Amino acid sequence: MPRLLRALLVSSLLLVPSLLAFGTESVIHNFASRTGGVNPSGGLLLDSAGNLYGTALDGTLFEFSPNGSGGWNYKVLCKCPATYGYGSLVMDKSGNLYGATFWGEIYQYSPGGSSGWVSTLLYTFGGPSGSGPSPLRIDESRNLYGIYGSGGTRGKGYVFKLSQQSNGIWALSHIHDFAGSDGAAYAQNNAYTLLGGLAMDPAGNLYGIANQGGGTTKCPSGCGVVFELSKSRGGWTYKVLHTFSGRDGMNPDASLLIDTAGDLYGTTTSGGARGFGVVFKVSKTGQATTLYNFTNVSGDGAYPNSTLIMDSEGNLFGTTEAGGGSTTCTVENVTGCGTVFELTPSGSSYKRSILAKFSGRWGGGFPGGVTMGLNGNIYGIAEVGGNSNVGVFFEALH
Repeated sequence: MPRLLRALLVSSLLLVPSLLAFGTESVIHNFASRTGGVNPSGGLLLDSAGNLYGTALDGTLFEFSPNGSGGWNYKVLCKCPATYGYGSLVMDKSGNLYGATFWGEIYQYSPGGSSGWVSTLLYTFGGPSGSGPSPLRIDESRNLYGIYGSGGTRGKGYVFKLSQQSNGIWALSHIHDFAGSDGAAYAQNNAYTLLGGLAMDPAGNLYGIANQGGGTTKCPSGCGVVFELSKSRGGWTYKVLHTFSGRDGMNPDASLLIDTAGDLYGTTTSGGARGFGVVFKVSKTGQATTLYNFTNVSGDGAYPNSTLIMDSEGNLFGTTEAGGGSTTCTVENVTGCGTVFELTPSGSSYKRSILAKFSGRWGGGFPGGVTMGLNGNIYGIAEVGGNSNVGVFFEALH
């Protein structure tokens, strides 16, 4: 499913009186064009010192760093040409950052320029803008991995590896070309395109989702799959771990989370018992379990589309793009500006808690995933809202 169609009803926003109207959360920073950063997109990357990094659609690379007094300092690292970046960044061992853009570009961001950081274009895909690439994954050798939503030998998209050669040039290779029956990675050519990226286990095996395709006829273009790419001598071996059927979810478009046991967790943007998406688990042997069905009832969320995170106790956290009860936003005719949720293991099931319900202008809307800070609190960015209506940085307590 292409990324959901969204609308922020500006005429209603002046009626919203509070920051974030529900839950124990707060707006920490209001983005503004004059201070750098318009419409922050995707998730945040946490480094070992507790700093958070992200990008905005205007090309701003930014950092939030703890100030030692319980607050945060905001710093623009680069006003870069890498506009319409989406998805979380990745970092190599030297502290360089890497990210992808809507235009089909992959950039490296490095400290040390006259303005603090510099951006370098590493690679441009030849397909149409909006086909990808997905958010990136990086290995110990600084190879970059992702999914591209166009082309390939069968025209269904492909999984790629991007490596720097001895001459300094970055070269692309196809790890797997989707065939349709084993999944199809499709990205619509518009500004709301989103493709899920890859997860990597300690052995370097890759796990991902294809948002369409698979061996079911329950969805017009296939409901999508969860797959594994395991390293084999001289190449990679592709295996479908689970095919979605609609009732258990359809059209996943967020990267997977892998736990220490090798089990995979993710979300689908739609499908499930109510049609508003699910949180699922797939074991390393391919056993699939639906952990939660979103209902869009009584403030529940709808359309989860971000990568999950997990704390040391096995609790899961994520965001939905719609739902939550506000009437200032609509997504695919569902009202609500999005939520932050927590799923807590309770016997053989999970208990759902809503940590934040976004209210629109002052509280933000359309959250792009969450990250857990070193203090155990939940942090994230919302693409719209705030004092200038171009996004906020928020904290949610649990």
